[in-house]
Amino acid sequence: MEIKCVSCGRAINLDHVVFENYFGPVKCFSCSSMMEVKIKEKVLHRAIPLTLKECSPGVRKEYAHPLL
Repeated sequence: MEIKCVSCGRAINLDHVVFENYFGPVKCFSCSSMMEVKIKEKVLHRAIPLTLKECSPGVRKEYAHPLL
């Protein structure tokens, strides 16, 4: 599965099995920005940039998980 970074527009390749149903953070390895994505049945429903504060380990939500 391929999505585009919301910051730089470069393609991000995601494992189609792991990210088939997923809600959580994804990192762009081209520009290092983080975004929150919601993927349901291999369709991207949302991709929003995360702020540096939201990405820090002490503040980050514990929600990165497959959707059931």
